[in-house]
Amino acid sequence: MSRYWLGCSGWAYDDWVGPFYPPGTPPGDFLSLYAQVFRTVEVDSTFYRAPSPFLVRRWADRTPPEFRFALKVPREVTHERDSARGSEVLEGFLASLRPLVDRGKLAALVLQFPPSFRAPRDETRLAGLLQGVPRSLPLAVELRDSSWWTADTRRLLEDRSAALVWSVVPETRPPPWVTSDFLYARFVGDRQLTKFDRIQRDPGPEFTDMRRRFEEEGRDSGLVFAYANNHFLGFGPGTVRAFAETLGLAPPDLARAALAPGQRQLPSDHHPGAGPDVR
Repeated sequence: MSRYWLGCSGWAYDDWVGPFYPPGTPPGDFLSLYAQVFRTVEVDSTFYRAPSPFLVRRWADRTPPEFRFALKVPREVTHERDSARGSEVLEGFLASLRPLVDRGKLAALVLQFPPSFRAPRDETRLAGLLQGVPRSLPLAVELRDSSWWTADTRRLLEDRSAALVWSVVPETRPPPWVTSDFLYARFVGDRQLTKFDRIQRDPGPEFTDMRRRFEEEGRDSGLVFAYANNHFLGFGPGTVRAFAETLGLAPPDLARAALAPGQRQLPSDHHPGAGPDVR
């Protein structure tokens, strides 16, 4: 099985109904259809609100045994300075993940920090949060300010075996440090796009540069998790497909999610997420 686990940042997008999900698909069926095409997803919704154990169990139940979830830690932990409240939220969040952990479906947890989170002012806080997540849980850390690109930061991450997220974001460019036994990359983009039904941009050199990073700096690492946000090119599933082709992998068959129950093939004129459309 390939070391590459490629997926989207989220699955619950109404704009995907038609170009990815079959027309008329109810939101409750999105995840199970998504999991017919991809084998991992980054859960963006947990950044805004910690999920209930019941909801996490439903996620586990609606995906194949080999499916993996990466989950963002709630922003109350990473963005707010009330450490007591943050610790309480983190404790509850970690407890809710038991259905995924028990079934081997947890890819990683992600501590996503804002650009205002900076070194050396916030080093103690970063160190505390790194230790606040049990070492038995894979952890990735997204830092968005260049003040962190120091030997001290690298040592902090290595000591916890936390992966530095290789983000493609406008604010900064993380160094290709390998600080864990897995790699974690995110194609984030900006917030100018608001419609997510087709590819609307060209990735430029970003795909080939990330491939080079995986093959050079990350050549001795284990698993590679990489996720695409809708905002990067305009359509997450199509972005993942294009990146898979860049890596020389068999691209995901996006048409599998558009098959209605009992349908064996799509009409000849159906082209999921056709693009690019760069108008």
